[in-house]
Amino acid sequence: MIHDRVRFTLSDIDKNHAAIARAAQRAFGLTCSQAYHAVRTEQTIICRPSQFARFLIYREELTGRRYLKAELLPAEHHDPILDVTRNAA
Repeated sequence: MIHDRVRFTLSDIDKNHAAIARAAQRAFGLTCSQAYHAVRTEQTIICRPSQFARFLIYREELTGRRYLKAELLPAEHHDPILDVTRNAA
């Protein structure tokens, strides 16, 4: 089991508080008020890497800023793309 954690500050440089809060709510299991408070006060978050990845993906979807062009795929999804998820890292 991986015990790595990600620590980051939840800030909103685009001033899109609602979208960032919704992304945090979905990714971290926060209530609506917890998520809005975390964004407004620029709280430091500690989470699992998988939660952080989900947050980045949800943030892109909800803000319309598609820097990474990332998307969540079902576990059974297979493409002719290099899949490194089984490699130790």
